[in-house]
This record gives sequence, structure tokens and C-alpha cells, in this order.
Amino acid sequence: MTAELKAPMTEELVWANVLRPRIPLVYLDLNTIIYIARALSGDTKVPGSYLGLYTAALRAKLEQRAMFPLSGEHLWEISKITDPKQRGDLADILESLSDYNYLLGRTVIAELEFEAGMAKIMGEDIAAKSVPLVRPTFGQAFGWVGGMKIRNSAGGDGSDAVRAQMTDADFDKLMARMNYEMERRMLRGPSDEDLEVLRADPNFQPEVVIEGQKQRVQWELDTERVLKEHPRWRRGRLRDVIGAREIVHEWMDMFTRMRIDRRKVGMPDFDPPDDEMRSFMGSMPHTQVAISVKTRYHKNPLHKWTVNDIVDIDAVSIAYAYCEAVFPDKAVRAALQSSKELRTIGTFVPRRPEELTDWLDSLPAVVAPDLLVPHPIPRPTCADTADALPNRRSRQTRQGIGARGNAATQRATLR
Repeated sequence: MTAELKAPMTEELVWANVLRPRIPLVYLDLNTIIYIARALSGDTKVPGSYLGLYTAALRAKLEQRAMFPLSGEHLWEISKITDPKQRGDLADILESLSDYNYLLGRTVIAELEFEAGMAKIMGEDIAAKSVPLVRPTFGQAFGWVGGMKIRNSAGGDGSDAVRAQMTDADFDKLMARMNYEMERRMLRGPSDEDLEVLRADPNFQPEVVIEGQKQRVQWELDTERVLKEHPRWRRGRLRDVIGAREIVHEWMDMFTRMRIDRRKVGMPDFDPPDDEMRSFMGSMPHTQVAISVKTRYHKNPLHKWTVNDIVDIDAVSIAYAYCEAVFPDKAVRAALQSSKELRTIGTFVPRRPEELTDWLDSLPAVVAPDLLVPHPIPRPTCADTADALPNRRSRQTRQGIGARGNAATQRATLR
């Protein structure tokens, strides 16, 4: 553990019991996608290196050397854009890179980290309870299982009735097309015409979600109040203060419920000694990332907390802990890079698009890239890489192919 902290992040983290592809996961925040879209449209104010990054990312995805999952925060941020065309342009790029694969959301990840931590301390085996870290549906970001269902006029399952009217192959094609359209529309958000219809529905209440995020901002503003009343904490054990408030505000209800659920099914109560409890709380990867970033923000008493801060931290807390590379905005990157306690995780956080381009181009091909394995995955070894020459091209050869394919890529993506 980090010696100067009384309740630090542990050196041995306890990961959520998830299965993920063997290839690296790369998280691009929406700012990066916006720059790519502007570069593709010919905006000369945007560095051309964003075109190179997009080409390298597409190549890595097509060669199955990397995956570029989305998060629920992408949906949130795109939904705030009022121009349907701009939303569509960004969604086109995200679709081309992600194929609508989404990471698990923070609430599910937190519960899995709690469960894994409890199991470790109690000596329990939860290996059979693994869940996928990434799935090709937006529901993954919200912990929803299943996909689109056909309902009849009575609200029941109408799948069999539709299937009876066509061949199994045609039914499967229909469902695949409907699922694709659902994912596509969800990422793009409603058109102006659709929005008018939605607003007439009393169940359409986006303000409820917005209010929830504003309440979380208020909690950080209250933390500012506490720090002003006790300025020595900002100069000293600030991370301990932020960590305690984070656990209490964000996760104490979940922790209490999980303890109650254990007793209901006859499992022993989870009530470890104080030292083990501190270790338990300090071993949850995504929570510790959030604590570190919030600590860096709270070091600056002039920082103005916004909903965007909360959304960015939610996204990066999962991405930094469970992806191999993250390309966030400058503020988040500075917070991650200045948090020495996070370096044990080893996530690559480039400063410029060129750095990420080089990193992507250096990724080797991997045997059985779709094979699901427990997280975290070990670093690639010679035995893991394929000997296919196309994936071992020199940087110059890759750039040449990228330049030749750039115009076609732009047309296919921004259709």
C-alpha cells in the first residue's frame, strides 16, 4: 500500500469477475470523436493527426488487434447535442469503430467488485459467476440482459407468431436488422420529429436523469465546503477524505444491500476487522480510479464542478481500470497521470493522437482474438502473436495503406 495514506489503494487489486476478449480494449472519449469528425469534414483547425488516428484505429479493429467499446457516457454526451446531423456524424464514427459494443456500466462493475472483494476475504469461490465485460448492445451499459423483443397487441411475446409467417433464416435476418436499427437509433438520438412525439409521452422524462447528475455535482460542492472549513485536509490526507465520502455517497447503500442479501440466502455476514475492511475498500479498481481523479480535482479550490466532470469521471473510472488504453481530455489525463497510485494498473494514456496511432500500429495480431478470458489479461508474449505478415508491416507500409484507403474510409463512414 502507499505508505503516506491511511486508507490507500491496495497494491493487489481485486477485479470484477468478468470475461473479456483477448485483444486490447481502447476507450476514446467523445472529444476525440468530435476532432475526428471535424478532421474528416476538412476542418483545417484540427490537427491532421486525427485522420491518422482514425485510420489506425479502423485498421486495428478490422485486423482484430484492438476493440473500441462505447460506454453509457457516450450516449449521455451525444444526447446533449441538439443538432441531429452532428449527432449522426459522431455516431457514424463510433459505429465504425465499435460495432455497438459497450462496456459494463459503473453500477454493475461496482457490484461485481464488491462481490469479488467479499469472496476473497471470506474464502468463497465465485468463478462460475463470470459475466461479459463487453457486449454488442447499449443495454450492456445499464446492466440489461437480452435484446429486442417482439410484443403482440396484448403486450405479450409475439415472436412465435411472427416466426410462423417466415422461414427461420428470414426471421433471424429480420431480428438482426431490427436490433441493428435499434442500436443505431439509440446512439444517434431522436430526430426533431421523433422528439416532438416523445415529449407528448408522460413517461419520457430525461430531466430525471439530469437531476440525478446535478445532485452528484452538489455532493462534490458540499465536499468543497467541508474542505474550506478544514483546509488542512486539502494539504494533507485529501485522498482519504475524498475516498471516505465517495464510498459513503456512491456505494454505501449497495454495500449494505449486498450484506443483507448474503444473510437472506444463508451466507455468513460480511463484517471483517477494520484493517481488512480498509483493504477491501482500497482494492476495488474502478472506485479507486474515481477517487484519484476526484482528489486531483479537489486539490484545486478554484475548480468549478459541472455535470460534465461527473460524466467524465464515471467513464474513465471504468475505462482506465478495464481497458488497455484510454484517450481522455486534457483535464482527466492530467489527473490520471499525476495520480502515482494508479500506475500499478498500467493503462496507456496518450497525450497526443500521434502517440495513440503509434501504439495501435505496434499492436500484434493475437491468436483467437474473440476468445473470452478473465480480466486482467497478461501482456502479449511471442506465443500469443500470429505470424501473419500483414499484421507485422512496418509503420511506413501501414501509413501507405492508410493514405490510399483514406478517401474510401471517409465516404463509407460519413454516409
